[in-house]
Amino acid sequence: GKPRPELSVLCPILPLLGQYLFHPDDEVVTEVCWALSYCTDGPSERVQAVLALNVLPRLVELVMTNSVAIQIPALRVLGSVVAGTDQQTQMVIDAGLLPCLHLLLSHTKKNLRKEACWTVSNVVAGNKEQIQAVINANLIPPVIDMLSSSELEIRKEAAWVIANAASGGTPAQVRYLVEQGCVAPICELLRLPDGRILRASLLALQGILTSGR
Repeated sequence: GKPRPELSVLCPILPLLGQYLFHPDDEVVTEVCWALSYCTDGPSERVQAVLALNVLPRLVELVMTNSVAIQIPALRVLGSVVAGTDQQTQMVIDAGLLPCLHLLLSHTKKNLRKEACWTVSNVVAGNKEQIQAVINANLIPPVIDMLSSSELEIRKEAAWVIANAASGGTPAQVRYLVEQGCVAPICELLRLPDGRILRASLLALQGILTSGR
């Protein structure tokens, strides 16, 4: 793909993009969200430059609009932020994203469900407190349902949620995953001829089997 612009080139235009997130024209807001998603796709320094705009509350607001065209890139930005440092992830949690994800995980649009599941997988790749925040927001049951989805891409993202949570969670958190019924659908995924799903499934099972040792 094309090389990313240097952060020094992006910084002067970021404040303008932040302002345009509040533009009344939905098409403008959509394009700004996509632009910010490209800006946050990379090292945590790029994510931090976007966080400095103080636009997290607006982005969380946008993922709950009625426009899928806006929701997907807005969620992509937030998903990239929670792929950053634990501190950056916590800022998104504090901005109130998790209750929104609960609704998006059952959205009629496949792409939104996939983005929501990917975002959850990034959150649970954080620290134990952040895994607990996902559990408290009741996001694990719908994710486990997604493990049995007919859509391979969604099953893959759901598998990474369980893998990340099982790998980094406390024994009590891993026990919760098991109690919610994650083991059987994870084992079913081992039958699929997809390397990434196989890796996630094995990582999830390893985390479950070694928990508490």
